[in-house]
Formats: sequence, C-alpha cells, structure tokens
Amino acid sequence: MGKKKKSSLGGLEGPKANGDINVTPLIDVVLVLLIIFMVLTPIIIEEMAVNLPTKQKSEQKKDNDNKNKPLMVAACADGTYTLNRKTMTIDELHTQVRRKLKSKDDKVVFVDGHPEAPYDSMVVLMDQVRDAGAERIGLVTPKELDEFLSCTPQDAVAGQ
Repeated sequence: MGKKKKSSLGGLEGPKANGDINVTPLIDVVLVLLIIFMVLTPIIIEEMAVNLPTKQKSEQKKDNDNKNKPLMVAACADGTYTLNRKTMTIDELHTQVRRKLKSKDDKVVFVDGHPEAPYDSMVVLMDQVRDAGAERIGLVTPKELDEFLSCTPQDAVAGQ
C-alpha cells in the first residue's frame, strides 16, 4: 500500500468531507408527527348532536292546534315569568306546564330569557320546566332588548 500524505496540520489526509445535507432523518420526524396528528385529530374534535325537527304536514286540524302549539316560557327582567306571553308566578307556571305537557306527544318546552333577567331566575325556570315533565328543553337564541317579545302580552304585540 502506498504512503499517505501528511496534511499541513500534521495529520494524515483522509477522504474528503461530504457537504450534502442528509434529509432522511428530517423526513422520518415529519412523517411521525403527521401520523400522530392524524390519529389525535378525530379524538380532539368533539361532535355536537343535533336533533332536527321532523317534517310536518302543513294541514293541521283546529282541534289539534292547541295540542301542537309549542310551549314558550320566559323569565322577565322584573322577576316574573310567562307561559306563551301570559304572566304568572313560577308556581302557576309549573302547574300550567305540567297540565299542558300531559296532552302533548312531544314534550318539548322552549325557554327564553329577557336580556336583563337575572341568571338565577333562568336556572329556576329551567328546573321548574324540567320538573313539570319536559323531556327536552329548547333554548331560544339571545336577542337585543328591542327584539325581545316573550314578556310582552300578545294583545300589545298584535296592536303594533
């Protein structure tokens, strides 16, 4: 074998250093991260169950009109409660809701609240509605103060 040359620094000269970047470890890490995110993403995303109403016929009999009329309860800013825009106390509301739900097949009650109504009155209202026999409680979307009509009597709304 031949003699090796000495470098200027005093060591032996070997093979030249390779200046290329090795991307194989980088690709391995990226693929592992991709697999981890693909597995975790469905677990992280929580799905919300939505109960859509069934399609109803437009023709309804007058005698079944009260039976199919939805129940709307509301908590007003002055501390009173309403059932289909009729003002009453919480005990009267509980009794009326219980009586009306007995004749209904679909025991759903919609709950609305005045924008300035206290939070605790809304909680009491939902507890009383649930105790009266409602199987499902629908929350009405929040409204601006001038759009809120659940505490306004029907006569006043019809006159506007």
